Amino acid sequence: MLTLFGTLDSGNVYKAQLILARVGADYRRVDVAQTRNEPRDPRFLAVNPMGKVPVVLREDGHVISESGAILYHFAGSSDLWSKDRDTTTEILRWMFFEQYSHEPALAVMRYLRHFTDHPDRHAGRFAELEPQARRALGVMESRLSGHDWLAAEGCTIADFALYPYTHTAGSVGFDVSRFPGIERWLERVESQPRFVPFGYEGAVETLSFAEYFGSEPEE
Repeated sequence: MLTLFGTLDSGNVYKAQLILARVGADYRRVDVAQTRNEPRDPRFLAVNPMGKVPVVLREDGHVISESGAILYHFAGSSDLWSKDRDTTTEILRWMFFEQYSHEPALAVMRYLRHFTDHPDRHAGRFAELEPQARRALGVMESRLSGHDWLAAEGCTIADFALYPYTHTAGSVGFDVSRFPGIERWLERVESQPRFVPFGYEGAVETLSFAEYFGSEPEE
């Protein structure tokens, strides 16, 4: 069985959950949380030296990390990918946009507001990120005001990549109703086959960090 490492409150882990649900893959989940510094634990680093979640461990021992790579790996033979070179280029263009322009603003704003002990101490950083996030949403709105999907005529992994932190934009102060193209697109993504909502536990088994990795390594 596949093993997914990560928490249910991570947008990047949610991307992995979306694709695993879509392709009908059974998996167990090991709860690995950044807020507990577990991705930097030597036992986890032995699985993924990059020290990040999500990670998917295949039955054959092969490790897949980085949310975009996980999306690609499991969508390769589905209708969420394409064999047309121009279409695949467009899918990748939007996925790179998500990683370099969208997530660094919206995901960081969400982390600062909801996962730090004193969010008020980050007001300056939050103010710096707000126009960047608004600009990223504006780029999406420009595309989605005249198209149903971001990269192609149908849903692709580009839409799965951009859905999680766009969906949570309201939690960091953005009124999504002011982006009607995005609002309609969110509903279209949510109507996809086997769609699972954010925070849903889709694993057939869930293990804590200690249950999976055992006791702490000796000094």
